[in-house]
Amino acid sequence: MFIDFTGFAGDCLINGKLDLRAPRLTDQLNADPLVHLVDVELEDLENARRISAPDFTIERSQLCAVRVTGPRGSRALRVETTPHRLRAQIGPYTILGRLHEPPGIDPLTTLEQRDLMVPLTDATIAFVVGGVLDVRDWPTLVINRELASWFRAADHDDQPLAAAPEAEPARVAVPGPKVLTLEAGDRPRRHPGTSARGPKSR
Repeated sequence: MFIDFTGFAGDCLINGKLDLRAPRLTDQLNADPLVHLVDVELEDLENARRISAPDFTIERSQLCAVRVTGPRGSRALRVETTPHRLRAQIGPYTILGRLHEPPGIDPLTTLEQRDLMVPLTDATIAFVVGGVLDVRDWPTLVINRELASWFRAADHDDQPLAAAPEAEPARVAVPGPKVLTLEAGDRPRRHPGTSARGPKSR
């Protein structure tokens, strides 16, 4: 079954179609180190330039976040959880959402023990495209916890997503993410070493 796919890489947005073979998109992302897409459009964050490709493969480790579409999985496998508001900076993206953990679990102490791709509900993601701030809301967004430069618990009266956090967040020691670059002939390849830009404040 093919589903719509929206991914957020280090320097571009990726839209295309994904052949979903697992019960949920999150399951497939955690199981497969490579993400194969068809009918792809890439949008460069720096200049908003768009290019198209009939097929495209990206390493899961290069994805900062992915919009969740497709089925939610079996109701029989769902367990009781408590939502915790979480705010994170992942590459050039500032993200706010609800992290679900079993009752009595501290989400900040267990986040690094979870699978690589972690779902957040009631999610908002803010970033800059071609110098213009873009803020999007979705029911569920999967984040790559290993690429988070920081994360912290968020209060209901927290600042808007585009603003810098007041409190010192929890620091995560991770290597800089490899960044997607657009090569000659509009056939993208990956190269390490390019630093990601942070979103502008309002």
